[in-house]
Amino acid sequence: MARRIAEGCRVLVVEDEMFIVLAIEDALFDLGVEVIGPAARLDAAVRLAREPYIDAAILDVNIRGGTSYPIADILAERGIPFLFCSGYSEWALEERHRDRPRLTKPYSAKELETGVLDLLGAPPR
Repeated sequence: MARRIAEGCRVLVVEDEMFIVLAIEDALFDLGVEVIGPAARLDAAVRLAREPYIDAAILDVNIRGGTSYPIADILAERGIPFLFCSGYSEWALEERHRDRPRLTKPYSAKELETGVLDLLGAPPR
């Protein structure tokens, strides 16, 4: 069994495509991460973004009910690191968030793992 190097970390997942959610959950489980959510709708994601114990977040840009920018704003204000997942180029992101880490869809499990470990400040495996 792989070393669960992020054991005890809690990562918010905001994604509205179930097959992508399952892949994210599998990758995070392998790292030992506890998934918060997942949230597929803006209203639910906003509530979860205010949870007291979140170490990082993975945000699909377009979700049911709008975009994840309001969630990103909450997380940024709280100092919680996050990355965007999107099929769009960097220029399509709102300017205030263009410097945030981003995974371009489709991305591999390894790219996701590396991105999450970077957010958590954990060493790569």
